[in-house]
Amino acid sequence: MVEWIFVVLIVMGVLFAVKLLYVLATVSAHPITQGALFVPTANIRVTTFLDAVPMRSGDFLVDIGCGDGRVLRAARRRYGVSALGFEVNLLAYLIAKVRSLGIEGIQVRWRNFWKVHLRDANVVFCYLFPDVMERLAKKLEAELRTGTRVVSCNFPIPGWKPLEVLFPDSSLHDDPIYVYRFPDSCRSIRTDRKETAQLSSS
Repeated sequence: MVEWIFVVLIVMGVLFAVKLLYVLATVSAHPITQGALFVPTANIRVTTFLDAVPMRSGDFLVDIGCGDGRVLRAARRRYGVSALGFEVNLLAYLIAKVRSLGIEGIQVRWRNFWKVHLRDANVVFCYLFPDVMERLAKKLEAELRTGTRVVSCNFPIPGWKPLEVLFPDSSLHDDPIYVYRFPDSCRSIRTDRKETAQLSSS
C-alpha cells in the first residue's frame, strides 16, 4: 500500500513539473508570441499541407514557430528538403530538438524569427496568432524572393490573396490552411509593379 502511494506521488510530481515548465515557457515567450500557445499541429493538417504543396529535394523549408518540429520532419521524410525551424518557447524547442536528433537536413533554433532574414526560403510555413499577421505580411513582402510559397494555418495574411484555401478532411481539425505564392498573392506588390511598368512604357 505504501509503495503504491509512493508511485502515485512520484507520478503527480512529474506531471506537476511538466505543467509548471509549460506555463513558465509560455510566459517567457509571451512578449514575442503575443499569447500564442504551444499546441502541436495536427498530423492531418500537416499531411494536407504536404499534399497540396509539393517540394523538390533541393528546396528549403522554413517553419517560423515550429513547435515540436513535426512539420520539419514530415517534409524531410516526404520530399527530402532541407528544413529549418525557429521556436522561442523553450519547452517546444527542447521537444523539437530531441525528436529531430540524428535526422540529417533538419535544424531547430531557439531564436526569434523576427530577427532572421527569410530570403533563402522556398517555402515558409507558419501557425501564428492573428495579432502578428499584419507585421508578418510586411516582413514577408520585404524579404521573400519571387516564387516563394507561404502556408498559414487558420489565419490569413492581411492584404494577400491565397492561391488556394485547404480544409483538412477532419471534423476536429478542419480549420482553413491558406496557401500563397510571392509576389502573385500580394496585391500591393502586384499593383506597384503594374504601375511601374505602365510608367516605363509611357
